[in-house]
Amino acid sequence: MSDSQQTVFLYVPCQMDLFQAETVTSTITVLDRLGQFCHYDMGSTCCGRRFFMEGEMQYAKDLGYQVIKSYTEYCDLHKKTFPVVIPDSACSGFMRRHFDLILKNATLPNELNTFIGNVWELCDYIVNGLRVDSLDNIFAHRVFYFKSCAAKHLYPSNGAPEILLKNTRGLDLIEDEEEKNCCCGANGRFAMLNPEAAEKMTGEIVLRAYNAGAEYITSTDIHCLQLLDAYKQEHGVDVGIIHIADILKGEE
Repeated sequence: MSDSQQTVFLYVPCQMDLFQAETVTSTITVLDRLGQFCHYDMGSTCCGRRFFMEGEMQYAKDLGYQVIKSYTEYCDLHKKTFPVVIPDSACSGFMRRHFDLILKNATLPNELNTFIGNVWELCDYIVNGLRVDSLDNIFAHRVFYFKSCAAKHLYPSNGAPEILLKNTRGLDLIEDEEEKNCCCGANGRFAMLNPEAAEKMTGEIVLRAYNAGAEYITSTDIHCLQLLDAYKQEHGVDVGIIHIADILKGEE
């Protein structure tokens, strides 16, 4: 880390860590270009969101506590606090909205409030935290932006993803006209318990993007993107699925 860099505490969603590590690399590259040094706890696992949605509160509590503990120990070591940056609206929204509920009796109030107050989704951190609305990145493709349920309700980010996409050189942005009533079905066990309904919901998004001439579908949520990718592969739809961090990194 150089003297000019600011440290951020990077939290990586478990599904991204397991299945899409290249997006983690993109996130680190983007933040590094902005003068942010990423600290990542190699012992990090899951924030507990999936267990919370299943009603497994003890598992959710134990995992959430480990996140707070790791962050607090790092802050205590350096005697200062750091932004917690997460390339996912669902995990960052869960931490902001629900950690207080599940952890209020498991950790010290000051530690809990400090952590929650420092949580940022990646695009929101760039635009509203660092006050940067253009990264001078290049992605010369027609891109459909799918605004997930989490990005609409759990962690609304004041249009930060759209701002960064619109300011990407060469990118032709397609914004979803049906976004208010649109869900891909990825949340919780819905897709497993209601496969036909979930496939219909997912398919409507993929086909709407394809019919609009999109080359890629992007989102701030890895969980949604993985379900959209599964549909497009199963049905042979010729459209790419890409996380927004990979677009912000840009093409060489």
